[in-house]
Amino acid sequence: MRTAWRGGRCGVFWALGLSVALVAEAQDQPSRPSLEPLTLHARVREVAPAAKGSGSAPSGATEKILRWGPAQTAIIICDMWNQHWCQGATRRVAELAPAMNQTVAAARAKGILIIHAPSSCMDAYKDHPARRKAQEAPKAANLPEHIGEWCNKIPAEEKGIYPIDQSDGGCDDGPQCPQGSPWKSQIAAIEIRPEDAISDSGAEIWNLLESRGITNVMLMGVHTNMCVLGRPFGLRNLARSGKNVVLVRDLTDTMYNSRKWPYVSHFEGTNRIIEHVEKYVAPTIVSTELTGQPSFRFQPDDRPRAVFLIGEDEYKTEVTLPAFAIKELEPLGVRCTMAIADPKSPHDFPGVESLDDADLLVLSVRRRAPTAEQMAVIRRYIASGKPVVRIRTACHAFDSRGK
Repeated sequence: MRTAWRGGRCGVFWALGLSVALVAEAQDQPSRPSLEPLTLHARVREVAPAAKGSGSAPSGATEKILRWGPAQTAIIICDMWNQHWCQGATRRVAELAPAMNQTVAAARAKGILIIHAPSSCMDAYKDHPARRKAQEAPKAANLPEHIGEWCNKIPAEEKGIYPIDQSDGGCDDGPQCPQGSPWKSQIAAIEIRPEDAISDSGAEIWNLLESRGITNVMLMGVHTNMCVLGRPFGLRNLARSGKNVVLVRDLTDTMYNSRKWPYVSHFEGTNRIIEHVEKYVAPTIVSTELTGQPSFRFQPDDRPRAVFLIGEDEYKTEVTLPAFAIKELEPLGVRCTMAIADPKSPHDFPGVESLDDADLLVLSVRRRAPTAEQMAVIRRYIASGKPVVRIRTACHAFDSRGK
């Protein structure tokens, strides 16, 4: 009886200890993912043939339903660095990161693999289990030949014109931003869990995807017109290598200097790159598909805006007025947008739609004949009663005959 009592007591203690251990283990493990299939409403843009010599003409956006299994899907977070050499880029990444973290958490709970790809920052994660996971993925038998290289363009993009100028690095903040590589890690606001992966290598990421049977990839991060499209693990390379890819269009940004062609606001530059992606590279979705919450939007820039409408052949104001704006107005906090007529198309003013958000119009135009749509934008601004500054020949700025 005494022995039996001792055995019973030991049994109670053993059962209690096992229960505690199981609870502790459950707390350490990620929650069981949902395996419900994803239904994604992706946006695409068809490109219809146009008249000879006029390039291609885009049609409107259409919706495409994608049904992806979570276990066959990954998210790649591109270059969400802790710091950028461009101050504006650093600010926008910091604004974007919390919303991205919420989306990533929702995706992780659905069973989607999260791959963090802060390029050139692998030393910060050399001992992280998520880094080892990418390094230890077995080499894929179908490793694409170019998966380790930057991809500047795929054949489909030959049909269109790249929509923004990025020749100067794309920083809106001007020369006060020093060049360099200050990034050391991914921004801390985006959580990295042990079940995630970390890599900036196209080959490692491809091996990881193949070893898990992943055929579907969502790209988010920065910058759309550079790294998100061009990195070895970016949209172009994955698309041309056979993966199903989408861009999460509300969780991205561009490196675009609005002082450059097509002289539109920074966020309009992002919109034009997204349209380019939808036409020639991949569909896009919004984070709502994963979170059920409203899509992310950057805070509007509430600085006063001056729009410079320039089109003349005599006085070189297409050179002098942008220089004046950079030197005299932008240091005062004025956003300056240039709508400059192309010499090859002298009656077209790309960017004139910026007048709908303008506080001042500076007019340096001589005998030009904008389209009816563009004239409607100009008339609407004039009718608003907001100020207009006219220079020299602006007393005869518009001529319906175009002479």
